[in-house]
Amino acid sequence: MDDVSDDEPEWLEDQAVGGFRVWQLIFVCASGALSFIIILCCCFRFRIPRTKQDIEADYQRRKIARKFRERLACIHNSEMDDMDLQKAIERVRADLTDAGTSGKGNIFDGKSPNKNGVRV
Repeated sequence: MDDVSDDEPEWLEDQAVGGFRVWQLIFVCASGALSFIIILCCCFRFRIPRTKQDIEADYQRRKIARKFRERLACIHNSEMDDMDLQKAIERVRADLTDAGTSGKGNIFDGKSPNKNGVRV
């Protein structure tokens, strides 16, 4: 009698590379590929926005955050010693209000002022 039953393919038990059987090589390759995919997904953030509104909202958030960081970088280091988030927001809001009333426009309009304060 044969040790291999009739319902199992015989090619899985053939020796392939280095004395390993075919099913062992398939298992090692599949587990390696799965491990690679898991590591890749853990290292990189994959998120696809679901709607056009999500994409536009993410873009607006990034744009506002970039402008906020630029305006925050303009604050002198001596003023930053006693500054917290609420004071920084009030300071940037005051600069925004001053820019809006002086005719220079909104700091979040995507245009940067030149040395004369005119937005181009």
